[in-house]
Order: sequence, then structure tokens, then C-alpha cells
Amino acid sequence: MLSRLRVAFLNCLSASSRRFAASVVCVGILSNSAFAESEVQTVLRGLVNPSSVSFSPSGELTACDARGLVVVLKGDQPVNYVTGFDTEHWKSNDEGKKWYAVGPLSAIWLGETLIVTDAGKVDGEETLLFFDAKGKADSGVKTNAVPPTSDDPADKGEGNLTGMSLSKDGSTVYVCGQGFDGKSWVLSADTKSKELKPLLSADDNGIETNSPMQTVVGDANTLYVLYSGKGGEAGGLIVRWNLSTKKPSGQWTLPGVINPMGLAHIEGDQFAVVENNWSLEQTNAGRVLVATLGEPGEAEIKETGISLNGPVSCVFGPDDRLYVSQLGEEFDEPVGSVVAISGLKD
Repeated sequence: MLSRLRVAFLNCLSASSRRFAASVVCVGILSNSAFAESEVQTVLRGLVNPSSVSFSPSGELTACDARGLVVVLKGDQPVNYVTGFDTEHWKSNDEGKKWYAVGPLSAIWLGETLIVTDAGKVDGEETLLFFDAKGKADSGVKTNAVPPTSDDPADKGEGNLTGMSLSKDGSTVYVCGQGFDGKSWVLSADTKSKELKPLLSADDNGIETNSPMQTVVGDANTLYVLYSGKGGEAGGLIVRWNLSTKKPSGQWTLPGVINPMGLAHIEGDQFAVVENNWSLEQTNAGRVLVATLGEPGEAEIKETGISLNGPVSCVFGPDDRLYVSQLGEEFDEPVGSVVAISGLKD
């Protein structure tokens, strides 16, 4: 049976709409969880396969769209801030049909500069692009691409760059690479020199869970990285990396969580985790959860009671609400949205 909230979303999102529409139209109150009351509001809809969500210094919601767009919500109006990114597809068949389009996958702000992963190109050609103003993708200042890091013929270089975060001094961008599962990398880029290079290797440190999805900068020169694992399986992992030694200083499995993709720090050792429940054939219901890390080993997972349709990325906004992007009921249609969830930081 569909949850009360999911039914509300399906009624509110129109597959025939081809324009962006910013609104606060769907509201749900959930209380069947460890969190007494969480309010969920749709704040942006009409997106195609949305991925990253972030905020500008002035508090403007920023989202990536698979049509090769980065959208900024100015007041209650969505603006196509940067357009013209390349798009590729993750799936095709023998008849030439393609589906699940991918464009820019992550966008974050460094002051008034927007940094975007040019993730619609083929592996080994993707870069980060820096924009000082609204415009076209080809106006961005780019980093280098990262070529293959192994001798395996399947290794084409780093691609599907996603999950960016910034060091506290703004000098370094951390980004997850999805080029080759046999060599899972977290990359770093110098924001001045624009040099992009491999930084942290899961495989070189005995970490078998692949697909890094999101980075979160921690205290004491540490970086938390969320690994999604194999599609359709419960095998997610959070690794805390020591950036000085480039070695793990803690690892936590996420029991029962299928393909987590979003990670946002709440406080202390608590993090919001978005479960995508990945499939290339259809979008699936996924959950918004809270993970308490504690001692390395198995994280404590608490239900918020919130289920969304293909949730992908999350970030806390200036208002302390958790903003989550979701694919909607099908790929490649303008039925994706961003919702805001209150109560997780109360």
C-alpha cells in the first residue's frame, strides 16, 4: 500500500508539466517513528532526474537537473542559472532506446562562485566547472579530467562525479568518483589551481563497498564519505577518513539500508541518510533515516517515517530543514521535486 505522503506526491506532481514550478503545495505530517512530528513540504517541482541540492550564500536553493541544467530558486521562482551541460544515459537496449538521463550531478557554492560537476560526459572526460555568473556551461573555468588509475581495460577514467563538499577554508573541493567500481576514488580539486586528482582509495584500504556518493567535511581534518554499494542490495557504508594520513579512522555499516545516496550532518555523531533503493528499470520508494555512528562498527538506524519516490541527495538549509531531491514516479520526465523536511534538528 502506498504511504499517505507518497499518494499526496503522486497527486501533486503532473507528468505532463514541461515547465518548472516552485511551490509549497504538498504537506504531510508523519508521526509513526522515533521523531514525534515531521512536516514535509514540496518546495520545487518539475525537475527531470534531479540529483544534488545545495544552498547559495544568500540561502537560495540550488538543484541539478538531467536536462543539462542547474536551477536556482530565487524567491518563489526557479531560474535556469547554468544551462547547456552535456547529458548521457545510464541505460540502453539493443533497439537503441535510452533511458535514465544524467547531466550535472553536483553543484555547490564557494562564495559567489558556483562549482558544478560536468557529469554528462563520458568517463575520463568529466571535469569540475567554476562559474562566477549565470550563463552557459561552456563559459565555466574547468579543472582537468582524471584518466584511468589502473591497468584494467574496464577502467576508462573517473566519471559520474557527484557528492561534492568544500573544506572549511574553501581551498579544496572533495568529490566522489564513479568511473570504475574496481577502483573507487574520492577526488580532490584545488579551488585556485583547478587541479583535480585522486585522493582517497577505498580499494587500497581494504574497503570492498564501492560507489562513493556523498562527502561531508568533519572536524579535526576528517572527511565522511557515504558508499552506496551494489544496486538493489542493503550494503551501505559510512567511512570517516583522516585527510592527513589518507587512511580510514572509522567505518560504520548501515544495516537494512538499500543504496544510500544522501548524507547530511545533524549534530554530534548523528547524520541524516537518504536511502534511494536503486534500480535502472524503475524508481523505487526510499526512506529518510537518521544514523547514529557511535563506536565504529554498525550504525544505529532510526526511522523518520518518511518515504519518498527515488530520493537522491540531501542537505540542511538555512532554516534547519532537510532538503531532499526525489526522482518522482518515473525517469526522464519532469516529475522530480525537492521537498523540505522539518523536525530532524529539533
